Amino acid sequence: MKRNNNSLAKFLASTSAVKFGDFVLKSGKKSQIFIDFGQLFYGKELIALGEYYAGYIVQNSLQNIDVLFGPAYKGINIAIATSIALSQKYNLAIPFAYNRKVEKDHGESGKFIGFDLASAKTALILDDVFTDGGTKYEVIDMLSRFKQLEIKAIVIGVDREEIDDAGVPYLKIFKEKTGLDVHAITTKKAVLAYKK
Repeated sequence: MKRNNNSLAKFLASTSAVKFGDFVLKSGKKSQIFIDFGQLFYGKELIALGEYYAGYIVQNSLQNIDVLFGPAYKGINIAIATSIALSQKYNLAIPFAYNRKVEKDHGESGKFIGFDLASAKTALILDDVFTDGGTKYEVIDMLSRFKQLEIKAIVIGVDREEIDDAGVPYLKIFKEKTGLDVHAITTKKAVLAYKK
C-alpha cells in the first residue's frame, strides 16, 4: 500500500468532497457515491491536497518532468496546489499549466494557461478521480497537438474501481489502450472505509 493511501482517503472522508445519494456520473453510470474535489475550496484543504499529491509524486520518483498539467476544471486546483507543495516541502520548482474549456480569442487568447506547453518535453497529468477514463482520453487527445510533449504518467486522487460489462477494470483497459501508467493515490473503497 502506498504511503499516502490511507491518509488521503481519511482526509477526503472528513470533508464535504464525499457525498451520498443518487448520482449520474460523466460516464453515464449511476452511483450512490460522488467524490467531488470541487468541494475542497478552503485554503487548508488545498494545502493538504497539494501535499498528498506532492508526497506521492516524490515517493514514486515522478518529479523529473517539465510541467504539471491539470485538466479543467477539477485538475486546475490540484496542479496549482501540487506545484506549491513541491516547492515548499521538497524545494522542487515544477510549473503548472491547464486548459480552458472554451478557447479564448482575445487578450492572451488560446486554449492553455500557465507554463508554455510548446517548450515542455515532459508532463505529468494530475486529476481527481478515475471512472472509465473518458476525461483522460480527452486530455491525451488535447495535448497531442504538442508533438514534442511526452506524457510521463497520470496521477489521480481516487480510483473509483469501476469495471466494464465484462468485469474488466476500466483502469486496466485505459492502460492497455494508451500505454500510460495511471497512479491512484487511493481508492473509493479506502475512502468509504473512513466515511461514516
